[in-house]
Parts: sequence; C-alpha cells; structure tokens
Amino acid sequence: MSIEYQGYLLYGNDGDNVDEIITNGLLRARKYVWITSAKANDFIVVNQHTKEGESISKKLYHMSQRGVDFKIILTPHEQTKTYQNAKTFYQKLNAIGNIDFRFCYNLHMKVIIVDGTWMYFGSANLTGAGIGTRTRKGKNNFEIGTIAIDQKVIAAIEYQLEQIWNGNECKGCYQKQKGYCKGI
Repeated sequence: MSIEYQGYLLYGNDGDNVDEIITNGLLRARKYVWITSAKANDFIVVNQHTKEGESISKKLYHMSQRGVDFKIILTPHEQTKTYQNAKTFYQKLNAIGNIDFRFCYNLHMKVIIVDGTWMYFGSANLTGAGIGTRTRKGKNNFEIGTIAIDQKVIAAIEYQLEQIWNGNECKGCYQKQKGYCKGI
C-alpha cells in the first residue's frame, strides 16, 4: 500500500533532530501517544531553556500522570533484557498507569504518533544514539526520518498499529508458528 503525503525530512547525527522528535513532537502530547521501536533505552533530554536534563522515562511518567495514554510496542528482548545495576526503560515504566506495553517479535518499525495529529517515522530507535541525545561527538547513529502531519497518513499507520496491538497480525505469523514468539 502507498499513500502520498507531505512531510519533512530529518537526517544527520549528533543531536541534530532531538528537538524535532522529542521536544516539538512527543512531549507535546495531550491525549495519547503511540511508540514503536525495536530498541528502547532511557536517555536524558535537555531542556534548552534551563539546560537541565531529565530522563525520557521520567518525562513519560509525568505525562501519564497528566492523563496522557501510552501504547508502546517493542521487541520481546526489551521485556527480558537486564542491566547490572539499573532498571531498563521497560522496567521503569511497566507498572505505571496509562502506559501499556506489547511485544512483537517481527517489530522493526520506529514510529511516534502524538494525538493523531503528528507523526515521526524513520530509522531511529528510542535510544540515546538513535534520537541523538548522546553527547559523544561523532558517536551517535546516522539516522533518517520524516515528520508528517497529514491526517490520512497518520490514520493509516494508527490502523496498522491497532492491528498489531490487538494481535490481528499474529494470525499466520511465521515466528509464532515456529514457537519463537508467543504473540501479543
């Protein structure tokens, strides 16, 4: 399926796009957010006015307390990965009201949808290297993505995410048939 739309391109590394994706997109949510990512790590987002940093998990937690609902789809290894002395992104947010997780073995898309009116999609995982918040010059990933505000395009992607979320894509899934994935 293809849909023509208008949007704008994001590319580069070293923090070039963190404001476009996080500050001007994700953090502006008032009702709901969809997030899909093959990987998700907690990372620091710096407030450009105060220069203070706060973890993305804490920002999402505060948003959920204000009533923003989150549906987050990750790959199964994000549910089981561990760090030696710190909680993972999933572990920090798993028990928070308004934040729900599902896991799909075949998930590789990186999408953030805010209130059905704004969408990022591209190659960047929800990690410091992907989003570009690391401060190690030259060590962030080269990523490419698009911001879209076209309602028809956003509705089409939301429909696909709902199908995955509800387990409708599990029917006939090779990974599930072979026992690699238990399904959503």
